[in-house]
Amino acid sequence: MNKRNILIISSSDVNSASGIIAYDLHKPLAERNNSEILTLHTKVKEKGVVSYNSSSEWFLKRAKNKLIDLFFDKNRIETNPKYYFFDVDQSKSLININKVVQKIKKPDIIIAYFMGGFFTIKDLYNLQAKYNNVPVYLVMADMVYITGGCHYAWNCLGYKNNCSGCPAIVEERYKHYAQDNLKLNKDFIDKMDINLIALSSQDYAYAKASTLFKSKKVSFVLGGINLNVFNYKNAQTALKKHNSVPINDFVILFGAVRVGELRKGVEYFIDAINFLCKNNETSNVTIVSIGNGKLEDLLPNTSFNIVNLGYISDYHRLADVYNLADVFVTTTIQDSGPMMVNQSIACGTPVVCFDIGVARDIVINGKTGFKAELYNAKEIAKGIKKLYDLDKEARTIVKENCALLARKEYSREVSANNFLKIINSNELTC
Repeated sequence: MNKRNILIISSSDVNSASGIIAYDLHKPLAERNNSEILTLHTKVKEKGVVSYNSSSEWFLKRAKNKLIDLFFDKNRIETNPKYYFFDVDQSKSLININKVVQKIKKPDIIIAYFMGGFFTIKDLYNLQAKYNNVPVYLVMADMVYITGGCHYAWNCLGYKNNCSGCPAIVEERYKHYAQDNLKLNKDFIDKMDINLIALSSQDYAYAKASTLFKSKKVSFVLGGINLNVFNYKNAQTALKKHNSVPINDFVILFGAVRVGELRKGVEYFIDAINFLCKNNETSNVTIVSIGNGKLEDLLPNTSFNIVNLGYISDYHRLADVYNLADVFVTTTIQDSGPMMVNQSIACGTPVVCFDIGVARDIVINGKTGFKAELYNAKEIAKGIKKLYDLDKEARTIVKENCALLARKEYSREVSANNFLKIINSNELTC
């Protein structure tokens, strides 16, 4: 089979957390195809990595945006931050299509990951039209591709109909923007050869029920990660020593990057830890906190030791931290991932979390962790306690289960193969 030119679009730099997700698809695809990843801006100099903006253009763009924020912020349309509604008016083009054409090879396939602040559906339609309507695949990493603009819909079901009365937009006179965006995007999507690939079965179900994609092809593929970085090292004692964690303690890992962020549900983690302490059934426990948040301020009376390692941007270092833990706990209450669940399991560390996002697909009760009913902190505590009660041999079995599942189901090579199966299947049915 001839090598195909695959264009991957990602507004995020390939060195950023979200950009790496797209990059981890690009790398294995590039081994068998001519893959390019187009970003809004990156300093990475690597074959197949293309920056839309030069460094000087990027500097001027950011300076312009800061001036707009400074002098015209009062004119912005106010949105409820919990919905992550950023691009309020999607009728405006964000890029110069001719400039894009000059920077990329003629694609046979377009895969769009993150487009916020970069492409709109309208822009994507115009790019596709430049290349004889080559197939487009949207990768659903949150809900923005099926809504009128919000990345997280919470309990709103407007995406199933027309997004009228949008709760994300504060003022009544501006609420029409969500409905306008949805209608505009539907008009373009209905005319496009476009498919959607969800990264969790939860989002697959959302997409199938959406007004935008209920008549389009929707597929489900687990997002791949680099197992050369995130893997089970079987070196827990050495890693504990290196990070000043007592070697005989049971280690609970918790990510507290933004402790005040509503959808991260930090209060449920606090409640779960307080339940464990109150019952006096656990001792020799250390909570390892990563991120900018100070977890000790939220647990002033805990009997558990707390070690705050701060924000970790280096993925090799992050993989070591997963490996030193006995359990990774996330209490996010609105998410398509989080990707930290995939990373932790790949490192052999079981996960305790709510039954949400990708956890529904890879957290298997008793094998790779435990899922709790949404908002039920006591069940989170019970899941932690079940892992705490395991003997050394049983804990090792769970860790090996985790690592095996990652290798079989979502290494970046496996994930890329699953993407290609969907693409090849669609080509055969055309």
